[in-house]
Amino acid sequence: MLWAPFSVYPDPSVPPQVEEEAARLASMPAWRRDMMKKKMDEERKQEQQAKQVKDMEEKTELERLRNLGYDETKLAPWQRQIILKKGDLAK
Repeated sequence: MLWAPFSVYPDPSVPPQVEEEAARLASMPAWRRDMMKKKMDEERKQEQQAKQVKDMEEKTELERLRNLGYDETKLAPWQRQIILKKGDLAK
């Protein structure tokens, strides 16, 4: 078997988006590459913040359901919404 300094097969631990971004950035001039990296970093930060906000909202909803005495694993999504809306009206 021959040894190669690089893998011909894609690395499963690296998401395909990262590989695409790296390939796209490699073909750009340095000044443009720097601008694109900054822009992509800002977009990633915004996506992470949005994900964190969404996770926090889900956690608070689950806590509210538990406080009202419901088992969230046995409820359908539409039932959760109704119960949470009723809880908001009661307050």
